[in-house]
Amino acid sequence: MEIDAAGNPAIKGPAAVPKPARLAHLRIDPRGYPIIATVGQGSDEVDFGSLSEKRKLVLATFDLCAVCALPFGDEPRWQVSFHEDRLKLRTWVSNEAPVHEVCGLYAAQVCPFVSSPYARLGDEFRKGQRRPDVVVLAGFKQTKRVFGRRSGLQGSEFVLHFETTDLVRSHSLHDGTEARQAYEELLQNDPPVPPDVEERELADLICNLTAEENEDSGGVMAGAAWFAGAAFCPGVRNVQGMERYAKNAFYTQIAQRVLTEPGFAQEFMGSDDPSTRAAMKWLTTRSSLPDTLKSWRSSALNRLGREHEPASGSGKTSDQRKTKRKAQTATRRKNRR
Repeated sequence: MEIDAAGNPAIKGPAAVPKPARLAHLRIDPRGYPIIATVGQGSDEVDFGSLSEKRKLVLATFDLCAVCALPFGDEPRWQVSFHEDRLKLRTWVSNEAPVHEVCGLYAAQVCPFVSSPYARLGDEFRKGQRRPDVVVLAGFKQTKRVFGRRSGLQGSEFVLHFETTDLVRSHSLHDGTEARQAYEELLQNDPPVPPDVEERELADLICNLTAEENEDSGGVMAGAAWFAGAAFCPGVRNVQGMERYAKNAFYTQIAQRVLTEPGFAQEFMGSDDPSTRAAMKWLTTRSSLPDTLKSWRSSALNRLGREHEPASGSGKTSDQRKTKRKAQTATRRKNRR
């Protein structure tokens, strides 16, 4: 074990740890750390200690990893904890979005908070408390639900929660040696599944700043996710940062039309807004939607008095086409920061 000048186990910097191929597209901060998909980010500053609820909503909608923003497919959804007794549970509920196994084990190598047994909690309620020694990674078969509810730490704030269920395997890492061995073994046997064109476009958009404004893309991507069905996530209207979409009827009206009008999503692919265009391309090219999004949309259809999703392809009147063109133009204007 490497020891630092103070006699504590040395923490490896990102340059000393081989990076998974899945992370190759992530931007790098000035210290060399990959900028993960779930944190707020701007052109000058990245806050690794703050989760973005808007970004979490995007990840939930499109079923993407919170580190690399690439899809899960058939892979387990991994959550990180510092309480080994949670492994007795087959279902976890967390306010953090799940990750790929290799992404979680990479974080156990380089993330200062996850990798250091001397890390201190930084939120206002537990500031200064040392985290438990063990790092637990638990892999679940599926994300069963995503919903907004009050934060366990800040009761006045609503945040998104992820319910993962059917525990399939786990890692209990008690020191740096165990973490390194688990990561190196997996890295040798982890051929990533290449994303398709639409999945890659979503990942590139959320992992980079907006093309025109050079700002955090989380806001515009959340608006696009809202159109695709995130508007129907239980409790989302109360989640912090969602006021813009919840209080502006335009966003939910578009989401309802995407859901209920035959061919609307396909025509909406002509939107001038890159995020909306990418979301609609993804939505219309899926042979099957992620379970979470499918559940949101199904519940919304039931609330709207519909028994089944409409079949595609029906005649459009001239007025309907004009309405869609107006909506496409409005999306570009409204879905910006």
